[in-house]
Amino acid sequence: MISNYKTMHPNVLNVSGGGWAMGGSAESQKAQSLFLMDAMGALQYTAVNVAPADLSWGPEVLRQSALKNKIDLVSSNLKTKSDGKYVFNPYVIRNVKGIRVAFLGVMQEDEAMAPFGPGGDDLQVGEPKASIAALLPEVRAKAEVVVVFTHLGQRKTQQLVDEVKGINVAISGLDGFVNHKPTEVGTDSTGGVTYVLEAGERGKYVGAFTMVVSETGKILRQTNEVHSLDKNVKDDSLMLLKVVALKESLKEIRKREAVEQAVTNSNASTPGTPAGPQEKFIGANMCARCHQLEFESWKASSHAHAMKTLEAKAMESSAECLKCHVTGYNQASGYPAGQEMGSISCEQCHGYGTLHGDAKFVAKPGPETCTGCHDKKNSPNFDYQKYLAKMAH
Repeated sequence: MISNYKTMHPNVLNVSGGGWAMGGSAESQKAQSLFLMDAMGALQYTAVNVAPADLSWGPEVLRQSALKNKIDLVSSNLKTKSDGKYVFNPYVIRNVKGIRVAFLGVMQEDEAMAPFGPGGDDLQVGEPKASIAALLPEVRAKAEVVVVFTHLGQRKTQQLVDEVKGINVAISGLDGFVNHKPTEVGTDSTGGVTYVLEAGERGKYVGAFTMVVSETGKILRQTNEVHSLDKNVKDDSLMLLKVVALKESLKEIRKREAVEQAVTNSNASTPGTPAGPQEKFIGANMCARCHQLEFESWKASSHAHAMKTLEAKAMESSAECLKCHVTGYNQASGYPAGQEMGSISCEQCHGYGTLHGDAKFVAKPGPETCTGCHDKKNSPNFDYQKYLAKMAH
C-alpha cells in the first residue's frame, strides 16, 4: 500500500505517532518491538514519535534501533532529570520540494517513566502544551508547515491545538479513534485551522493525509484517506518472509519464557504454604471425561482455537490480548504454566474445575460472562443471543 502511494505521489513522508511497541519486559515482547522498528526502517519511515510503551527497554535500546534503521525519533517533552536535556530530537524538519515540514511530538505528562529499563529513573515528562509552545517560535522560523504528534487522545489533542496557535496538523494517538475526515480546529480569523488526524490502533489502518501547500505554508487543499489493512490488502512478499521468520523465533523464545515462569511460580512458594490458590484450573481434557459431547462441540468452536488468531498476527505475548484469548492468564494454574490452557476453554466461562458441584460454579454463564471480553472495543457487533446459539452445548 505504501509503495502504491509513493508511485502515485512522489512527495510522501512515512511517519508514526508512537505507541507501536509491545509494552512489557518479556524477551518475546522485546523481539517483536525491535522487529517493528526494523520494519519501519525497511518501509523508510522518516520520523517516529516516542510513546511510553516504546521505552520499555530504556532509551538507549530505542535509540540504537532507530539509528540502525535511519529513523529520527521525536519527543518534545521528554527530558533527563539530571541535566534537563532532551532525550531525543525535540523536533525534526524535512524539506519536500522546497516546503519545510517540521515534526514535533508529545506524550502525557503523568506517564510514569521509572520502570522503563536502564536510565528510566532519569526521565521526566514535561507538560505537553507548554513544551510545544516553548518550541514553536524556533520551529516556525525554520519551517512552513508544523506537524505535531500527540500521544494524548483526541479530546486533549484538540484542546492543545486550540490553545497553542501555529500548528497546521496534529496526529493524535492513544485512544484508538479512526478519523476518515480530519477534525478542523480554529478558523483563519482565530489564527488558522489545524487538522486533527487519527488512524486507529494496533496497526489496523494506514492514514494518508495529502496537502497542497503555498510558498508561505498555507494549506490550500487537503484530502485524508484511511485504509483498513484487512485481507483485501495483499502481503508484501519480502516482509511476509520476515514475519514468518519472526514467528518461528518467537516459538522458541516463548518456550523458554514458559519454563522460566513455571520455575518462578515454583520457587515463589515457601514451606508450609500453598503454591497457588486453593481452587485450580484442571483443563478441558479433564472436563471431557464426563462431558464428552460438550467437549466435542467446544473443540469445533472458535474458542478452542483462539490462540491461533493471535499467532497469525504475532500477538501471542500481548497481555491485553492474552487475557481474553487464553484461560487463566498469569494465574498459578492457568496460562502459560498450564500449557493446555492456551485456548478459551470450559473454565474461562464456567470457573475453576475444582469448584464443580459447588454453588460458586457457573453452570449457565450469562451475558456478563461474555461481555468481559466481547466489549464494544473488541466486539462492536456482539449480540449475546446470536453468539450463544453458535456456542450452545
